[in-house]
Amino acid sequence: MKIKTIVGEKKVEKVYPTTKIIEALGMMDKENVRRICVADPGTGRVEGILTNMDIVDFLGGGSKYNLVKFKHNHNMLSAINEPVKEIMTDNVVLIKENAELEEVIDLFVEKKIGGMPVIDKSGVLITTINERDVIKYLKDQVDEKLLVKDCMTENVVSATPGERLKDVARTMLRNGFRRLPVVSEEKLVGIITSTDFVKLFGSDWAFNHMKTGNIREITNVRIQDIMKTDIVSVTSDIKLIDAVKKMNELNIGVLPVVDGEKLIGLITEKDIVKCIYKK
Repeated sequence: MKIKTIVGEKKVEKVYPTTKIIEALGMMDKENVRRICVADPGTGRVEGILTNMDIVDFLGGGSKYNLVKFKHNHNMLSAINEPVKEIMTDNVVLIKENAELEEVIDLFVEKKIGGMPVIDKSGVLITTINERDVIKYLKDQVDEKLLVKDCMTENVVSATPGERLKDVARTMLRNGFRRLPVVSEEKLVGIITSTDFVKLFGSDWAFNHMKTGNIREITNVRIQDIMKTDIVSVTSDIKLIDAVKKMNELNIGVLPVVDGEKLIGLITEKDIVKCIYKK
């Protein structure tokens, strides 16, 4: 099956290398997307991609925070007016529009990525394809016998409610995770995602602290103050297809797996793609 059959006329969000970080942030928040393509304004060719994890890196003390720390002397308001090219990921995995679905899944699994730009034969950006697109297309092909426990991630890395934003950001970056469940005394109490960083970063509260130059009040905020607490979870013995349907209905990328109130795993879009691919 060709990619263009799967994504159809899917809208593509893009910015340019000179677009300000704050403008790209606003677009990501408004459109509720985890990644946005950076294209050359003249040729339309992909020059980079800005992801939620780039924002976590930029805000949370990863290598991209050096732009704030050294060039702008911790002045975040000044730093977010820098061009996107300063923090984008420029080593982008691309896929041609006439590629087969199997090639897309191969790249997702091999490169450990959740999405990529789709280009034409001249290298011009057409759209994007991500794990959610693949799952929506393949949902009717999920083996009815598969259970959540057959595909879920166990031994989950988690956060605690009292941890600071910058510490959780470093945990996410170190492990390459887009989200962390929040656990207190083995009980699941919330979840924090890379999207929450984008929303916080684009909020009036954060902007007001940036204006006063007090970036540490943002990075020291406790996770309990920004985490999602209305969590939808599943048990390990339900059918995988039912978990997939629930994720599609709610437009979410992860379901915590619980035994009572105790967290025992996660089932993510990546887990599902790998499981379908393997089976």
